[in-house]
Amino acid sequence: MSATPASSAMRMRRAENPAPSAERMAKALARAFSLWRDRNYARRRDAIAAIAHSAEYSVELIENSIDALLKPFTSDALKAMAERISTSHAIDRPKTVGFIAAGNVAGAGIHEVAIALMAGARVLIKTASAEPILFAEFARTLAEIDPDAGARIEVLHWSRARTDLTAALIANCDRVVAYGDDATIESLNRRNVIGFGSRVSAALVAPGAIGPSRIDKIAELLARDVALFEQLGCLSLHQVFVVSPDGRAARELAIRMSAALERLAVSMPPARIPLRDAAEIRAVRERARWRAIAGESVELFEGRGLEWTVIFESKADSFKVSPGFRTVHVTGVRDLAEFHSCVAGVSRQIEAMAVVGDDCEIEARAIGIPYVCAPGEMQSPPLDWRHGGGEFLDMVAGAR
Repeated sequence: MSATPASSAMRMRRAENPAPSAERMAKALARAFSLWRDRNYARRRDAIAAIAHSAEYSVELIENSIDALLKPFTSDALKAMAERISTSHAIDRPKTVGFIAAGNVAGAGIHEVAIALMAGARVLIKTASAEPILFAEFARTLAEIDPDAGARIEVLHWSRARTDLTAALIANCDRVVAYGDDATIESLNRRNVIGFGSRVSAALVAPGAIGPSRIDKIAELLARDVALFEQLGCLSLHQVFVVSPDGRAARELAIRMSAALERLAVSMPPARIPLRDAAEIRAVRERARWRAIAGESVELFEGRGLEWTVIFESKADSFKVSPGFRTVHVTGVRDLAEFHSCVAGVSRQIEAMAVVGDDCEIEARAIGIPYVCAPGEMQSPPLDWRHGGGEFLDMVAGAR
């Protein structure tokens, strides 16, 4: 690492070139995202191969995951956000924004990075040791398209052990956006830090919404929401609630999702699972087996190895957070009131909810889920997604 956070922040502050307008930045970003959505773009292709090799993920999994991540960054969406920024009356807009990226999901935080750039901020990104590639390569693309736009972003890298450098980043930026687990966010407890900690996502399916003509498609889309990014991000699907008084509709969906996950294990081969996570998955499976032996209404569906796991429960008692790596609970609830009871204590930790049925959408919005969407869209939130409640979005782009 040739630059330090302090020197980079100081150099960016002293730079004489003015920030490109929000409109110009939006146009440069639109061109960059257009290139990165093309699977044949050489820089993307090389980056994905490197990420897959480093993380021991399949190229097919990363390809599909990045496709989903970049889907919302269209020219029209970026233009609309630029207009919102230009016409807003945000008074606390930071001039320098630091980002502490997470290593579990390549590109996590790209929504906030794009918004900060359009708002005229100088951006410093500290990449994770596990994933130092995507942001650096995207920044190079932006600089090639528009050197002035590219000059507003710098990507730095140091290990987690260099707490002095992390402290310098925080001290030298007006605001810092941090991603990671709750322990990581707690360790960065400063007034200018906005933290996006441990969060999970779920799905809610109405009773009449999965008839014979729709169930396979819904199962396929929900399985995809489970598999992308190996189920390790805040938008990853952990539990599917099916309004099913007798549990039969929930069980049928669990069976169809199992078949869909088996197909995805072929088209998007799963990652090499770290030992600790593999042990947790085995523990989840064993608990399900013993509960079934004890006479509970629980059924386990599993891949030949640890490729995927579906646990069906006909009755709900709580929200289940899975170990990741394509492990999902499918649970029956008698009605929306029972669903509400299951998630009431954790609703603030749920980032997204896929819904099937109008009543389910109304319920998800009523309990304040930041991102409510259709199955298959969980990894593609819009640019104005109120991530973590919207604090950063409102500060930079203005509240609505």
